[in-house]
Order: sequence, then structure tokens, then C-alpha cells
Amino acid sequence: MPNDELSNQSEALYWKFDISTFQLLGRELITDRITALFELVKNCYDANATKVYVEFHNINPLSQTSKIVIRDNGLGMSYIEVKDKWMVIGTSSKRINRTSPPPFNRKLVGKKGVGRFAVDKLGSKLIMRTKQKDSDINTYLELNWKSYEDLSVNADRQNEMSKKKLFTDIPNKFWTEPTEKKELQGTRLEITDIRDVWTKDDITRGYEELSKLVSPLHKPKYPFDIYIDAPEEGFYKKPVVNNAIKFATEEITLVFDSENQTQEILKHENSILKKIKIGKPLFGFVKFKLYYFNQKAKGLFNSSYQGANIDGIKIYRDGIITTPFAEYEKNDNKKRDILGIDKRRYSGFFDKVSSSDLVGILEITDSDNPEIKDATNRQDFVDNNAYKELKQFVIDQIIQLEEYLKSQRNEARENTKSELKESFSDLKNISSIVREIKKQAPKDLKPQLALLETQARKLTIDVNKGIKAFNELEKEKNEDKNLYLSLMSLQEYALEIAHVIRTSLGKEIRAAEFFKRNFPNPNFDAQFVKSAKRLYNEMIRLDNVVEFLLSYSRSNTNFVEINIRELIENLFLNSYRHIFEDNQIKVLLEINQTFKIIHNQKFFEDIFENLISNSIKALKGVNNKIIKCTGKIEDDKFIILFSDNGVGISEADKHRVFNIYFTRTAEQGGAGIGLYIVKTRITSMKGTIEVVENEFKPTGTTLRIELPFINS
Repeated sequence: MPNDELSNQSEALYWKFDISTFQLLGRELITDRITALFELVKNCYDANATKVYVEFHNINPLSQTSKIVIRDNGLGMSYIEVKDKWMVIGTSSKRINRTSPPPFNRKLVGKKGVGRFAVDKLGSKLIMRTKQKDSDINTYLELNWKSYEDLSVNADRQNEMSKKKLFTDIPNKFWTEPTEKKELQGTRLEITDIRDVWTKDDITRGYEELSKLVSPLHKPKYPFDIYIDAPEEGFYKKPVVNNAIKFATEEITLVFDSENQTQEILKHENSILKKIKIGKPLFGFVKFKLYYFNQKAKGLFNSSYQGANIDGIKIYRDGIITTPFAEYEKNDNKKRDILGIDKRRYSGFFDKVSSSDLVGILEITDSDNPEIKDATNRQDFVDNNAYKELKQFVIDQIIQLEEYLKSQRNEARENTKSELKESFSDLKNISSIVREIKKQAPKDLKPQLALLETQARKLTIDVNKGIKAFNELEKEKNEDKNLYLSLMSLQEYALEIAHVIRTSLGKEIRAAEFFKRNFPNPNFDAQFVKSAKRLYNEMIRLDNVVEFLLSYSRSNTNFVEINIRELIENLFLNSYRHIFEDNQIKVLLEINQTFKIIHNQKFFEDIFENLISNSIKALKGVNNKIIKCTGKIEDDKFIILFSDNGVGISEADKHRVFNIYFTRTAEQGGAGIGLYIVKTRITSMKGTIEVVENEFKPTGTTLRIELPFINS
């Protein structure tokens, strides 16, 4: 249409759906077969069904007789409901009415009105039969997604858009048949032209995942029982049940108090795992049940429930699982880990638990957690602030559990060391007693006593060797852990160091080029002097950076005497001086008393390097930037107060800022490692660190570090 004709046009335009819409809503949106089963079975739940049968017929190998049938005894649908609800994409009925009809009054699982397209993930043809109670009519609907697909391909070959058929133009066969069984009700989906073979392992996996559909903590008034029927693979209307959690090593329940607006969270303190209360979280109130399985417990679980898996935390909304995001996958690289539980683990160096150690049930509700929304693909949630906070809440509880388990292992290790020492002492006493007895014993007993003395001496030597070996292994483990943490610290600074090097080299190259082009020339003598000074200063800066890097290569587990005041002054006034200058940060050092500690110097430097790095990030965009470090002796401890007037730490974050990978400065390169390393280092020195009331107003952070005089 020519432009002058367009200018005279005045008409309404309407949205149209391309014929390929069915693919976008079906197999391309729903990413796997288990999710498709979930969607269709959840529809049965919304329909007030008490029984659902998932049947597999001739699905291995596939043939013309292959089919999957999902049938329930729910409410069924009338012709009008099929026409005006089931056949309407994105229907709002479930969003408006959030409960199923009385007397069940179930909280509806579906909201978006697209779950029915899950059929296309399983097979291309569907015959739906549905019937309401007391009706003498069976209503049938036939869909053939293959015909949609063929028309879509043909439409793409057409040049004229006006001739293309739309999604809403395709007729679907519909009919009714009379029935004498008026008392029956429900819906039956018969899916044919099955897309993929279903092996016994596939059906077993489907069984396992469907067993998690209803929360084991949820006690519904009306049951919802699922049965798997696949006779060829050994499933004979097998009821889907959630495995009893009776072998767990630890069992934790967290609840909330809506009246007082408090939420329970875990807190590990002095080898005790306790519950404390915080204010209402951003994501709303939740109930959280967490089970931990050690190796022995996992063995008992696996032997009792063959084929079942301990596979992490599930989120349930009003008693029904929200997404099957943790569908079991044998290949670790293919597992979904949307809560980030397994991403935190680094083999051998951290006392972390994984999804295979935990079973968790996180209960949310529509009313308490309105901002936790399913993503359309059913594999995750909408990535808003509420969901980010919910994920962090889960990780926080796991971290506290890990700290507790670590303290238990440390206690057990110390008990073992103590018992070994006691055994060594007892054996020495036995040897001494046997020697005394042998002196006074009759001749005929002396050979036996000599043998006993020899054996006791040998046992004493062996136990002593065992103690030394135990101590060596413990030392090696600590060395490995410290080395790894040191490497992580180096990674934390890699980008910053690279930036400093690039910046310095750029200045040096420009100064060198100026000399190359103009020297000698008396007219530029003043500039030559200025450039020479700049070159010298940049060389010093690069030398400091290289020295910082080399300190890692020289770092080992040797302990030396460290003068804390000298070390901090060197870091602030030399190593970091150029960074403070570049960022226009004022430094206040008030350490008038000296304090010496026997420890690894590089690991101790890590503490302040990480604190300084964190403060620099917190001071971005702040005027009159200040970093202050105060040191003083109180009783038998050296107290360090480290402060800045940056953005500060919120009350909600104060209990978790030392957790690994927790960060609020990701956009500035923060990885959530720095303060974890700081705490790890200080704890290894028998010290403590905490967030206290800030020295500066109105914003900022003050950390209080306490180090004992005696370190062992």
C-alpha cells in the first residue's frame, strides 16, 4: 500500500496467532516428558479427582498401538466448559477462582491456562473423553497436532500472508455419545503417535517424580492417589507413594508466627544448631522441613527404597509441588540446580552438603508468597527479588546445617585424638605394671608375662604411630584447605590486579613514547622530568602488584611471628596506597599498641586484603570516602575495628554476610567469597568476627575482630 494511502487509513488491528503457536505452547515450552506428565496430572488435582491412573501401552518399542492414557474420577466437563474454558488459551477462570468447587475447596495449581498443551510433548494425537456426574452424555474432543504441524510448514512456503491459516482457524473434531453409566464422572486423555520410547527406567523416573507431587507434610481432607499402570514394564496399577523419611541423620522443622510476624531460621552457635526468629522476609512466610542423610543413612535409605533417590529440596505451593525442577538425572552435568545447592560445592575443600545428601520440603502458599511465581516453562520461577531472597533463605539454612555438621565432625575428631592419647597412656601403664609383676612372679609365669609385656610395648608403639599419622593427615588437610582458599582469594583480586597492570602499562607506554619522539629537546625538559617521575611511580606500583602475586607463590604453611600493627600499616600505606588514591579514599589508621601473633603471614594478609576490597566496592558512588582501622588491647584479646562509610549492610543480611557466595555487589565484580575467607582465616586463629554498630553515620559498616593472645 503506498504511503499516501496509508495516511488516509483508519482501521482497527487485531492480534493473530500463527499456526505454529501450538509448538511454542507445547513441546518447545515444556522442556521434558516428566514435566508434561506433571502438568496433566495436576489438572486432575484441580478437577477434584481422588484417583488418577497413568497408563503406558506398548511404548517400548513404539508402534501404531503405542499410547499413554491419563484418566481421573474428577468433575469432568460439559460441552460448554470444553468449548469456553478448555479450548480457550490462557483462560482466566483459575486465576479468578483460586479454589476448586466444594466440598474439596483445593487451592488450584494451574493458573496460566496452557498446561493442556503438555500433551504435545508426549504425542501428536489426543482423544479426550469427559463426563460430569449424573450426565448421560460422554463428550469427546479429538486433536491432531501433526495436522497443525503440516499446515504450519505449508503456510511458511506461501508468499501471501493473507492466505496463511491461523491457529484459531483450524477445526477440531468434536462429538458426543450416550452412556448408561450416569454415576461415573471424570476425564480420560488418550495420547497416541507417541514421540519417544518409554523404557522401564523412564517410567520408574516418572513414578519417582510423581511421588513428590503432593507434599508429605500436607494432610488433605480428600485424598489424591496416583497409580502407574505399565504391565509390560512390571507396573500393575502401582500406587505412587512418597517414601517415608525414617533414616535421616538430622531432621529440622522451621515454621513462622503470622500473629507476631516472625519467621524461624537456623543459627549455629557453640556447636549447637538452634532456631532464632527474624522479621517477615521479603518473600513471605514459609514452612521448611529439612532432612540430612550421612553415608550410613543413605545406605539404609537406598537398600530400603531401591530405585528411589535422595535428591534435594522441593518447593510446594498449597500442598502441591510447584515445578519438577529437580527431576532426577543420572548425569550430574545435566542436573537442574536452580536453588544453587550443588554449585556451592568444591570437592574436598569445603564441608558442603549436596542435593544427594538432603531431602527438603519448602511449603509456600498463594496468600503468604504471592511474589513467588512459576516461570512459564515450569522449570524455574520468575527471577524477581522475592525469589532471589527465597533462594538465599534456603542456602542460609543449609550453611548453618553445614557449620553444625562440621562442628560435630571436629568434636568427633577431637574425641578420637583424646581417646588415642588415653589409650597410649593406658598401654604405657599396662607395660609398667606387667614389668613390676614380672619381677615378683614365679618362674613358670615369667615367659607368658614377658610375651604380654612385648605385646603391650608393640601396641604402645603402634598407637603412638597412629597418633602421629592422624596428626599428619589433619595437618595435610588444613594445608590443602588453606592453599585452596588462598587461590580463591587470588581469583577474587585477579580482575582488579589486571586493571591496575593495564592502567600502569598504558601510562608508562605514553610516557616512553613521549621520550622516544622528543628526547633530547631542551624545550621539553620540564615535561621530561614530569614523565620520568610518572614512569618511576608506575614502576613502583607495578612492582607492588607483582610482589603481591609472588607472595602467593612463596606462601606456604610456615608459621612466623607477625607484628599486626606493622603488617596493617604496610598494607594501608604501601600495598594499597595507589588504590586508595585512585578511588579518592581517605584512610584513618589508629593502632597505637602492638600485638604479635604466630601464624602464616600470607593467610593473615588475606584478611585485610579482602576487607579493603569489600570496602572499596561498598564505597562506589559515595562522597568523602573513608576507611578506618582501629586496633587496641582489651584484657587477653587484641580488638580490631574495621569501618567504612559505604552503603552498609542491611539488618536482614547481617546474619549471613560471612556465608560463602553471598554478595550484594555482583554487578561490581563481587563473588561472595571475600568475607567468607576473612571469617575462615580468623576462625583458624581461634578468633571471632561480627558486624557491630557502625562508627559512621548515616551509612556504613563496622566489623569487630577479636584475636586471642595465645594461638594454638
